Amino acid sequence: MKNLKSLIFVIVLLLSATSIFAQKTENFKTFWKSFVTDSVFQKERTQFPLTFTYSQYGEIEEEHDDMITEKLSADDWWFLILEDEYSKNKFKKENDKYIVEQIGIENGIYITFTFAVFDSKWYLVRIVDLSI
Repeated sequence: MKNLKSLIFVIVLLLSATSIFAQKTENFKTFWKSFVTDSVFQKERTQFPLTFTYSQYGEIEEEHDDMITEKLSADDWWFLILEDEYSKNKFKKENDKYIVEQIGIENGIYITFTFAVFDSKWYLVRIVDLSI
């Protein structure tokens, strides 16, 4: 009986410790506010090398055979302006990722930004520029 009580105590202790140390994924909206306004935060929260795909000719063919994919290093990084009067953003949650579509207002801009979670924090992991 004493062993059973000890075993139950250990199990309860382990479950309590697990819940205390379990990390909760940060809120995407809170992350986004910092990501679009703080250049240092934006660079820190970008996974390098970053996959960047774009059209070679400025327009997309149906077969997408003109697409180029590069891996950008931290040295190649520039601050992304993700909120302005020339475009609107559409947010899509897909499983454990967020896809943000930047859609230009009558200007041909269409860029998708993919964010994924690592160690309970959001990171930019891919950019696809389908602008024309």
